Amino acid sequence: MKINRILLETILVTAITLLGMWFVPVAKTIFALIPVAYLLIERRLRHRTWGDLGFNFRTFWADLRANWILFLLLGFIIQPVTALWAKAYFPEFLAHVQVRLPFESGIGLGGLLPLLAFSLIGEEMTYRTLIQGRLAPFINAPAAVGVASLLFGLAHYAPGPGLIVVTDIGLIVVDAVLYGTMFARRNNLWVVWLAHLLGDILGLLVLNSM
Repeated sequence: MKINRILLETILVTAITLLGMWFVPVAKTIFALIPVAYLLIERRLRHRTWGDLGFNFRTFWADLRANWILFLLLGFIIQPVTALWAKAYFPEFLAHVQVRLPFESGIGLGGLLPLLAFSLIGEEMTYRTLIQGRLAPFINAPAAVGVASLLFGLAHYAPGPGLIVVTDIGLIVVDAVLYGTMFARRNNLWVVWLAHLLGDILGLLVLNSM
């Protein structure tokens, strides 16, 4: 009964979050915080450790070494290379991505970094700890990675021409599968978060320089 209740809670929190983000975009930030609040409250009520949520700082270096190839790809290679590829071969896609950049809103890099670091912790808690982590015992780890990654991609939907939107979501899903694989291997949210943060920073720098 307890396990079924946890699954039901996971589905309910995920549905409320994503539907709210899609249909009430002006409150997207508020809906994005719902899974984080749920995990923090649930941790106290069910006496979970921070390690149960993936915050395993003591094993950080061992877990990083175990995932070093994926860490390098995600943290230093994929996003800059994608931006350069788009500039050379798919400028329409590049313009679609650049519209979403916070630089367009006048946010400088100094103000963006702490905001980005904080928001990515929330993203990783939502898609890795909550969705992937809670679904894995029921549908196995690879399927949980797939579901979480697809939802992660759809959560980043931005309107535009069909091919560009599909390319955008598809590339995000591929990244998410790699993030999910890292998390499934070692259950360390810090490693995934750092790779995500470094990749986003380099990607933003490359895009902003174009």
